[in-house]
Amino acid sequence: MTESLEWLQLPAAPPSETARREAEARQRVLTKPRGALGRLETLALQLAALQASARPSAERVHIVVFAADHGVAAEGVSAYPQAVTGEMLRNFARGGAAINVLAQALGATLDVVNLGTVNDPGALDRVRSNPLAPATANFTLEPAMSAKQLARALDAGRDAALRASAERAHVFVGGEMGIGNTTAATALACALLNIEPESLAGPGTGLDAAGIAHKVAVLRRALARHREHLGSPLETLRRLGGFEIAALVGSYIACA
Repeated sequence: MTESLEWLQLPAAPPSETARREAEARQRVLTKPRGALGRLETLALQLAALQASARPSAERVHIVVFAADHGVAAEGVSAYPQAVTGEMLRNFARGGAAINVLAQALGATLDVVNLGTVNDPGALDRVRSNPLAPATANFTLEPAMSAKQLARALDAGRDAALRASAERAHVFVGGEMGIGNTTAATALACALLNIEPESLAGPGTGLDAAGIAHKVAVLRRALARHREHLGSPLETLRRLGGFEIAALVGSYIACA
């Protein structure tokens, strides 16, 4: 696994306008009124352009769930304890989670990656173990990740996308699991979109009104601590993100 981020600078593959036009022409000769399938027709054209094929397919689906714990959970921002993250990994391994059932119904590949949990479940069937630390640091006090951890998390996402590509997947679906990660996601959105926490903070795993108000106060404290250092998306991700969120970023960039 490389710790260089040079691969992030590679250009994304442009959608194929030729395939889009060919797919549109094909739609015009199908036995149905034009537009009868509504947005499905638009989505089919988008998929044709992305897959560079006039006949796009969604038969081979590759689902990846990245799991990791968050140091900010120490601030009491979740209705559930951090131990739940590790227990959910056990549930994924047993096939008992909703995503297991959905993947089975789709005939999809399900790839679960453990990037570090406080309650480490150890080796599990059907779970890849790639721990970067038991959890990120508490970002109300310090950056969530070191530069090395950020690079490794992004690489974990890239590796997942490469596995999907090796299987010639038509569709890549990214997911996450981690107690406290709605707080990290909200912090990132607030920083990147310049929006106040009150507008974005929600109940997450089931907080009441007082819990949400506390979550907003925690977010305000974190954003104030890091405000002078949020000049780039990567540094914002390093300071306010999570291992699983960074892995999702890496996977989507690698897919592109």
